[in-house]
Amino acid sequence: MKWYFALNEAGTKNATGAYARLAVLSARRFTDLEPHLLYLGRPNAETAWMERQGVRVVPVELRIADAIEAAVAARRYPAGMEGHWLRTEIGFVETTDQFVLYTDCDVVFLAPVVLDAAHPVLLAAAPEFRPDAWAYFNSGVMLLNAPQLRARHPGLEAHVRARLATQDCSGWHDQEATNEVFAAEWERLDPVLNWKPYWGPNRDVRILHFHGPKLHCLAQMLDYNWDWGSEFGRSIGSIALLHLESYTGYLRGLRALLPDETAELAPMIEYILAGETRLRATAPWHLVRHPFG
Repeated sequence: MKWYFALNEAGTKNATGAYARLAVLSARRFTDLEPHLLYLGRPNAETAWMERQGVRVVPVELRIADAIEAAVAARRYPAGMEGHWLRTEIGFVETTDQFVLYTDCDVVFLAPVVLDAAHPVLLAAAPEFRPDAWAYFNSGVMLLNAPQLRARHPGLEAHVRARLATQDCSGWHDQEATNEVFAAEWERLDPVLNWKPYWGPNRDVRILHFHGPKLHCLAQMLDYNWDWGSEFGRSIGSIALLHLESYTGYLRGLRALLPDETAELAPMIEYILAGETRLRATAPWHLVRHPFG
C-alpha cells in the first residue's frame, strides 16, 4: 500500500524534518509501505535524502493557495501553514490506487501495518484526544479512499474558501475543516494505528503518533524554556507532565527497538530520559490541569 506524508520547505529546516526521517526509517524497518512525500517548495538536501531512501517526492501545488495567501494578507490566517493542507491534494495526486494511507510526519512505525481488508467509503480515522471519543477524528493518520476524496473535493474547497474569506482562522486548519465537512461520513480506524503516548502503554501499537507534546517540547521544559503562561503552553505541558511515565517508557522502547533510526534524535531522547526526575521535581505543578476533562 502507498503511504503519503507531507512537508513544505519550511518543515525541512526544523524539527519536523527529523521526525519525518524517523518515520521513513521506521517504516522501512517494519512495513512494506511505499512512501510518497507530498512536497511544497524547492528541492533541497532533505528531499534528496528522501529520494535516497526510496521515497517518491511528489511536488504539489495547493488549489487553495490563493485563498490562503489572501487570508494571510488580511491577517486572518498565519503565514507558513500551507503544509497543513497538502493532504487535501491526495485525491488528485493518487490516480491509480483506490486506498492509501496518510500520516503526519511525527509518527513512528513500530510493527507491520496491514490494511488490505479496510475499505472506507471516504476515510477512516481514529479519535483525537481520547481513544474512546469517536465524535471527532484526528487527521494525523487516515486510511483514504482517493477517488471519493477527489469527487468530494469541490465541497471541501468551497467550505475552506468561505471560511478563510470571512473569519479569523488563526487556529483552524485542514483537520477542523474535514471534520466539519465530513462529520457524519468518516469511519473508525483501530486506535493502535494512531496511538498517542499519553494514552498509556500498549504492546499492540502499530503507529505511535507524537500528537500534542513533541520531543522538543519535553526538552524545552527541561531547559526552563517552556511558555507556561499561554493557553497552548499550559495545555501541552499538562499532557506531558501528567503522562510523563508513558512518554519516557515509549522513548526507552524506541531507543532499544530502533537504535540506528533514532540516531539523529538520540541526544534529545537521552536528555529527556536523564532529566525525568528533575522535570518531575521542578515542574510548575500548580499550573497543571487535566486537559481532557
